[in-house]
Amino acid sequence: MRWILLFALLLTAGSCSRPSGPLDFNALRGEFIYGTLALSPVSATAAGYHRHQDRNLDEQLDDLSAAGLDRQRRYWRDWQKRFAQIDQQTLDAEDRADLSLMQNQVESALLELDEIRSWQHNPTLYVELLGHALFTPFSIEYAPAPDRWRHIIARLQAAPALLAAARANLNGVPGVWARVAREENEGNIRLAGSTLRDAVPQDLRPAFDQAVEPALAAMHEFAQFLDQLPDAGPDSWRLGPEKYEKKFKLAMGGTRTVEQSLQEAEQDLRAFRKRMFDIALPLHNRYFPNERPRVDLNLIVGRVLDRIAENRPTRASYFADARKTLDETRAFLNANPDQLLTPPTRDNLELIETPEFMRGIYGVGGFSTAPALQPELGAFYWLTPIPDAWSEERAQSKLREYNDYALRILTIHEAIPGHYVQFEYANQIQPESRRLLRALFGNGVYIEGWAMYSTEAMLDAGYLNGSPELRLTFLKQMLRAIANAILDIRLHTKSMSREDAMALMLTQTFQEQEEAAAKWQRAQLSSCQLPTYYAGYREFLNLRSELEKQPGFSRRDFHERALHAGALPMRTLAELLGVNSPTP
Repeated sequence: MRWILLFALLLTAGSCSRPSGPLDFNALRGEFIYGTLALSPVSATAAGYHRHQDRNLDEQLDDLSAAGLDRQRRYWRDWQKRFAQIDQQTLDAEDRADLSLMQNQVESALLELDEIRSWQHNPTLYVELLGHALFTPFSIEYAPAPDRWRHIIARLQAAPALLAAARANLNGVPGVWARVAREENEGNIRLAGSTLRDAVPQDLRPAFDQAVEPALAAMHEFAQFLDQLPDAGPDSWRLGPEKYEKKFKLAMGGTRTVEQSLQEAEQDLRAFRKRMFDIALPLHNRYFPNERPRVDLNLIVGRVLDRIAENRPTRASYFADARKTLDETRAFLNANPDQLLTPPTRDNLELIETPEFMRGIYGVGGFSTAPALQPELGAFYWLTPIPDAWSEERAQSKLREYNDYALRILTIHEAIPGHYVQFEYANQIQPESRRLLRALFGNGVYIEGWAMYSTEAMLDAGYLNGSPELRLTFLKQMLRAIANAILDIRLHTKSMSREDAMALMLTQTFQEQEEAAAKWQRAQLSSCQLPTYYAGYREFLNLRSELEKQPGFSRRDFHERALHAGALPMRTLAELLGVNSPTP
């Protein structure tokens, strides 16, 4: 799972000018990118955009006051009008693809602002914004350390105003969102009051101390505010059919409807379970040669998965084992470019612990790309550690889920040749404004679809010598992706209960209790993101199937062409690669 620049999408404010004369689409694209980033300073820093006109964006936070939200609406509506006036027949295919990305961003932002209204109901939005505002200058070396510490100090000074805006905006908060916000707010308190305080240079300590105390007081006040917020009700986190349909259409790039996706997922759930049984049965006979149990899919597959999970990290070795898998996948890609793709020339990937303020939704891990405008800086593969406070039972549940094979699958997905390789390829797109647009505002179905598809491509290329245990583990991950789609749709549109959700995960898709509990929380915190994995995987397969009909097809060429295009909606990608539609 990749952290997308949510704040640039959802929380911007300002206005855009209207140049006269013939359309210069490259200039228009640049105006959209830099104008939007300038209006979301936290996203701008993460993207590597540091100054806009006379403003130092690294010293500022996003304006989420009532006035800021009003400016935001005017900004997006102005772009909406401008885009509607463009004659698309005058654009080439690549520019039309870029226009569709920008239009999608505008429509998504207005839907969020006016109908979904997370700014009014979701406190994690403010907590995570503040966390990123402080963590990015601490962890990304985009400027000399003294300058970045001054940026941290300036943002600490701005933190009370941000949290005051949050208190003014929020009402009717779902209980689960308030609870997670409290937990992540505690992470921000530890980040500012301990991690940053311990690391600040001595000559800047007085300025830091003067800024951090009011910021910490505001964070503690916000925690008390969250405790006092009325619960909006047990089902208030559900988006509902009407809003979900609108958001889903934008997230999917218009390739499928909600009902179509649900039907596909429920059909594939049965098909993938059958594939797992076909692999598990000979493994069961090998593991248990003297037993011939009844032919029961859940029993056979479950016993084999339990046996596979015996090979797992310990609490102490979890991160070290992940690093080994990263080295292993990197070496395999380097040795097998003909079956996969040419490895990126740069390697600036680092494995780190998931920041505390993001662990509410990133319970396992994720990927944070290098700044789009400074791609030579660090990219991060996040791995969420097992808390010391967890019981041994909870810890072992997670370690069984992320055993030696599953940890490899996770590393492929998040890093090589998944998200990290994906974004390194995208960094080669020209012109620069197109590269930035597709990196900053890329389509989630493409992004997560590649990570799922490329995992299977690694196995097809012979990674780990064609291990059936690894293949079975991948199919379990595919079951999880399918379940993600079913959960998201049924939870937000059909009032699926917690009991039914847990039964789907624990019984039908063989997930561990700890994994299922974390997914239940994540499903309440987000909407229309969980289905992107399964939808993207299907569309990459469908697109490859169409291209295989053309003379001279090679998987390596397909992979490289798809990645060189950047994160476009899959329908648009198919058109650029010479296929009318990636869906059957």
